[in-house]
Amino acid sequence: MEVNPCSSCVASCCTLLIDLTKKEYLHLKSLNLSNNLLKQSEIFTQKNPIYKGKEDFFDSMYKDEFAIIKKGKDGFCSLLDKKTRLCEIYENRPKCCRDYESNGKQCKQIKKCIN
Repeated sequence: MEVNPCSSCVASCCTLLIDLTKKEYLHLKSLNLSNNLLKQSEIFTQKNPIYKGKEDFFDSMYKDEFAIIKKGKDGFCSLLDKKTRLCEIYENRPKCCRDYESNGKQCKQIKKCIN
């Protein structure tokens, strides 16, 4: 099991937009996390109701940025445990989260900007 290097963090990165590939979306959906996910086609049709019912067409257009993880009212990722400030799906987190180096350059920049 991988040690979580973010265990002492305030989760600043969890306020960023978390894009999911179609493969990641399908994997998280298979873990019964659909309520935490929002496909780009759903975002588009919410803003453009004239296209409701054509989500399958728009799904075929998106690949790398197929979906996002929803945010809570507090602006944090909906999969962040609010008490522990740790990721609830740490072992299954998407690539953009795995690539986000704890205390790396991006981490320090977002902490400086947000905190």
